[in-house]
Amino acid sequence: MNWLAEYFAQRTGPLTLGLWAFPPLRVGPEGPAAPPAYVLSYPGVQLTFTPPEVITHGKFRYELPAHYDSEEPLIASASDALLDDQSRQFFRKVSIYAPSGFNPDFLVTINDAYSFVPAFSSDGSPGFSGSCMSPLDEPQHPSQLKLPWTFQGFITI
Repeated sequence: MNWLAEYFAQRTGPLTLGLWAFPPLRVGPEGPAAPPAYVLSYPGVQLTFTPPEVITHGKFRYELPAHYDSEEPLIASASDALLDDQSRQFFRKVSIYAPSGFNPDFLVTINDAYSFVPAFSSDGSPGFSGSCMSPLDEPQHPSQLKLPWTFQGFITI
């Protein structure tokens, strides 16, 4: 079940998002090593709903999709202690967009740089995962493999 379809249809708000970001492996002198994950621990951060909007520019009309956004600066819903320093530096903005003319499926974006289509758990829970490549202009550690980032999350109301 894709929980986002139901949340967007009902304009549920706010949503609470727990999210884990796993950078690609690095290769060191003793072989591959996993860098530490960035974590928005459960229950995570609150996302507020923004309805779709129609923008007119001259004779063109564009429908901007409905979306859920984190507040800036990113604040953990239960306590700031949920974010360690590295995670606080990594997670600056999180958004979830509904399907639209711009994207055929739901889309999760992090910092307007990473984006992926969430695949929900087959057991019916509101857990999901996704992956995407790093932005081309992002500085990378020289030993980091050119593999996708992996994201796992959990949405609650």
